[in-house]
Amino acid sequence: MFGKPSRNGAEPERASAADNARIRGGGLVQVVVTAQNPLTFSIFLNDKPVPQVAVDNLLITIEAPGDEEPNGVVEATLTQQVRKVSGENVMEALQLFPCTVEIVALGRRMSVTCREAGQLDGVWIDLGLKPDGTGLEVSGARKLEVVLTQDLLDAQLTWEDGTTEAVFPEEG
Repeated sequence: MFGKPSRNGAEPERASAADNARIRGGGLVQVVVTAQNPLTFSIFLNDKPVPQVAVDNLLITIEAPGDEEPNGVVEATLTQQVRKVSGENVMEALQLFPCTVEIVALGRRMSVTCREAGQLDGVWIDLGLKPDGTGLEVSGARKLEVVLTQDLLDAQLTWEDGTTEAVFPEEG
């Protein structure tokens, strides 16, 4: 019914739908902001929740090559408090790329996909959500900076002409 018919009439071997649906690699990071004041959010790493109280910050920086960064920058880090075997709590920085980071906040959506850590080739940024379920692919951007802390969500997109815009403006 769906897809292409096989060439010789024999059914091709295929993985099960459940196997195909697995999250592989760096996976999926989802951030859902449910209130602005006080800032309330949920973070999920491959469907595992990270308690908000444990989150110090989530930082994403994607920058095209330039004078200051000749190779560009592609970084995404989640710094969180974790409990060691000894019982002490320490901050741990988790490098997120390669993965897809999706942020939904204030009636807006941003999705950043990076196929290979540290590489601009294979980075996609989508904004919004159209009625057909797709986002608007960003082109012509020079820099994206995202900061999420206990009391701040700031995402700034800088275009090639130098104009900087907030992705999640406070006025909703």
